[in-house]
Amino acid sequence: MVEELKMSHADGVACLPDAGTDRRDDRTIENLRQISTRSGMPIVVGGGYYQDFNQQARYPPQIAMMTEDQLIEEFVRDAANQRWGSFGEIASSPEPQPEEQKVLRAIGRAHLRTNLPIFTHTPHAGCPPCAFDQLGIFESLGIDPRRVCIGHLTGIKPDAEPLGQTAKALAQRGAFLGFDTVGHMLNMSAVPEAHKVRHILAVLDAGFEDHLLLSADSTPVPQLKANWGNGYSSVVIQFVPKLRYAGVKDATLHKILGDNPRRFLAFVPKAG
Repeated sequence: MVEELKMSHADGVACLPDAGTDRRDDRTIENLRQISTRSGMPIVVGGGYYQDFNQQARYPPQIAMMTEDQLIEEFVRDAANQRWGSFGEIASSPEPQPEEQKVLRAIGRAHLRTNLPIFTHTPHAGCPPCAFDQLGIFESLGIDPRRVCIGHLTGIKPDAEPLGQTAKALAQRGAFLGFDTVGHMLNMSAVPEAHKVRHILAVLDAGFEDHLLLSADSTPVPQLKANWGNGYSSVVIQFVPKLRYAGVKDATLHKILGDNPRRFLAFVPKAG
């Protein structure tokens, strides 16, 4: 992994957010610290819990037994002890489950105590209502939508809605837009890259370039550079050239790839 990140650093990747989908142990955190230090690639550690019934991903059993307040205390404590830089990725299923709403509220209230930004997961099959439900929960707690990135909007199918409808509505409310399954084939969504380009162009045409965030979401082993893939550089190597070919200017690309993630991830810590 050190060599993989060194090569991606040479491709122009300057930082990697690392999503947490379960509680991390000390060895995992130390591994990330070693990989970051030895590769020269800053890694932003995210944390939380993840559940998506479409993927058969479930919370650990203890989540059902924990109160919202207990979850908040755990999130705040782990964020401090493990030096998290974000909450995420925080998921929900197409049919919202009570425990998912509990975790979303707990993350929101933990954000109010720490000021950590939040990025979410919506189902890869596409789920506009999930996106609005997530943002609605956070807004109901008094959270500034500019501190939230709603994830996997690229999973919305071409025929599901007018192009960019959900993304533009979320941006109007202030949220960041996670176009975060780009640069490689993702079987769970199977949305063509050409449509993802058109989707982004629709958002840009509506004037929301300040809200866009790009990511590959994951880098499976067959896609590593050691296995002839693009590794952690897939966004800049595989997808960005498509945007440039479609007419997106370099100044706009610089904003999307540099300025926007910098603004989203920056925060003034609070004492939990």
